[in-house]
Amino acid sequence: MVRAGTPDGVPALTGVPSVTAAKHRIPRLGLTGGIGSGKSTALAYLHEFGAAVSSSDAIVHGLYAEPDIVEAVVARFGEGMRDGDGIDRKALAAIVFNDEAELRWLEDLLYPRVRQVIEQWAAAQLKMRPRPALLVVEVPLLFESGMQGLFDDVMLITAPPEMRRRRVSAKLTDSDFARRVAQQMPESEKVARSRFVYHNTGSRKDLRDFVGQTVAQILAGDETAAGGGAGTAGP
Repeated sequence: MVRAGTPDGVPALTGVPSVTAAKHRIPRLGLTGGIGSGKSTALAYLHEFGAAVSSSDAIVHGLYAEPDIVEAVVARFGEGMRDGDGIDRKALAAIVFNDEAELRWLEDLLYPRVRQVIEQWAAAQLKMRPRPALLVVEVPLLFESGMQGLFDDVMLITAPPEMRRRRVSAKLTDSDFARRVAQQMPESEKVARSRFVYHNTGSRKDLRDFVGQTVAQILAGDETAAGGGAGTAGP
């Protein structure tokens, strides 16, 4: 029998190692997935199950209001990038998602600061009372940015490209979707690098059940992988 949330014929496997050798005082889970995969829904469920959550996208949005980031972007791309005291993110996206060299420049500018903010946020959670039992940060480009080392484990939410394309069709054209996918690591490689994998082709209840199972395993210190197809994209 094929388990819910798995591609046909892909069994659940165990033995995918944690990302970090030394665990943090509060377990840290990096949540990732391609555009349209459903990772933001998974993040909401993780919060529902008691995790303190953050998002690298929200962090980047905050950075676009930081004066030094604003000035660096304006110096690179011109005054048309300004939007009040911040950055016109739509105008910036129109440039960087059509020019790989400029995208790399922007990532080199932002990624070190995103790492710093994540570490500051995690440190602040240690002082919270009651202290959260689990920290989760949604990082869409977790592996591409090299940020997986910030976390004890990784959860990947994935889905077939055509399903993901349909989910974001109101926001992106087919060509824009294809271009962004091409700039990311292949799904099969992300699956192989992740301890917890969910193939999001079923219902929201299925996804919520998987998230609850994953949280329980992490908090119990269970070293086995969870969910459909964990650690592999095929036989």
